[in-house]
Amino acid sequence: MLRRPPQGFVMLMGLGLSLVLGLVLLVLGLSSSLLSDKQRGQVLADAASLSVANWYAQALNYQAYANRAILANEVMMAQSLTALAWSKHAETLVNNTGSFASFLPALRVLAGWASQAAQASRVSAELAARTEIPIRSGYTRVLAASQEAMRLAVNPFATQTLVNEVVWSGDRRFFGQYLPSSDVSAYYRLVKTYAGEERAPFASLVTGELDGFTRARGYTQRLYLLPTTSCIPTSIDRLFHRMVRRGGTALSADYSEWEAIDTLSAHQWRRRSWWNRTCGGHREAFPMAWGASDASVPVRPGVAAHGGSGINPSARRLASGSSAAITGYLGLSAYRDLSQTSPEQRKAAGAFRIPVLVRLPARNTLADRLFAQSSQSLTTQAMGSALWSLSTAEVRFVDLQGQNLPNLFLPFWRVQRVSSSLADQAAALAVANARKEN
Repeated sequence: MLRRPPQGFVMLMGLGLSLVLGLVLLVLGLSSSLLSDKQRGQVLADAASLSVANWYAQALNYQAYANRAILANEVMMAQSLTALAWSKHAETLVNNTGSFASFLPALRVLAGWASQAAQASRVSAELAARTEIPIRSGYTRVLAASQEAMRLAVNPFATQTLVNEVVWSGDRRFFGQYLPSSDVSAYYRLVKTYAGEERAPFASLVTGELDGFTRARGYTQRLYLLPTTSCIPTSIDRLFHRMVRRGGTALSADYSEWEAIDTLSAHQWRRRSWWNRTCGGHREAFPMAWGASDASVPVRPGVAAHGGSGINPSARRLASGSSAAITGYLGLSAYRDLSQTSPEQRKAAGAFRIPVLVRLPARNTLADRLFAQSSQSLTTQAMGSALWSLSTAEVRFVDLQGQNLPNLFLPFWRVQRVSSSLADQAAALAVANARKEN
């Protein structure tokens, strides 16, 4: 059977199908490349926004850690002065007691040993305070300076530099920028340096962190060896004199000095009036022990009546006159906290957003020729011949227990990805249109 020779139609159809298939594969390849570039741009935008937000969160948490370190050093200096005042108080008590015990030969040697031990304790406490307080006070100033350096380092120029570094480290074809709708400048409005009289909340916080013994230490007991003779007792408590101990450690009114004082005095009951001889109130009869210490630059004489020591005026006067003055304390350091003061303002300041826009110019894409020749491309018309990716990260104060307002004493600043707001999208569109016009 004879076959008809080929007419060439199949060949032409095959060539046509091959051409169509090639064009389809080309379009698919270019589309996949475009999709890959778009996804890569979104990844870079996410990385840039999260990196900037993490940087801001770390800066805020550093402020909190530094504040807590300053507070801890202030507490340690107060405790060091407390130990010194207490040891001086113990030394005078032992010496005064030894003066009476010296009349008894059996107790004379024991009193001498006790006096030597008390003196050694006081010398050790004073040496420790003279070494520790200047170092700790200087360290608080270093911490305060580092806070200021961190605050200055977080600025819009450095923020843009970080965005560029993150984007270009991933792909040099892309360009990134933070949007005008971002809260980059919020850090400057958010963090405030408190100094001078504005340190009152910090001083209260430091004082509140002192243990009970450091803040105020005292007791009242009966002196059974000294019965009441100056008035008619009306109760068992008034049958004997009282031994009253009062003392405490606190900052001076201008926050430039730590002061510690301890007093111990015998109190006698006094009659109510010249015609009513029953026992009423009591007052200091004679001082028994005293001790004080203070730290400041320059050294200032006198110690205030902290911890209720004013009830023992003679002992307080003796303690203040013989106070151990420690040089090197530079005063309560300045600190950083949120500039907002009211609870509503602090809640509003507890979060701020960082939107980042990443751009890939069309000339840098594999699909450049395709889009350049397509005058009907909506992407080209709306986005200025570039691929755009928008990502927003948020820095937020997160207290899981919900007991604290946003502040810079708790390192609870965290970062999370959030959806872009209408303002961010409008700013991104404005930037894209500006690029297209240029």
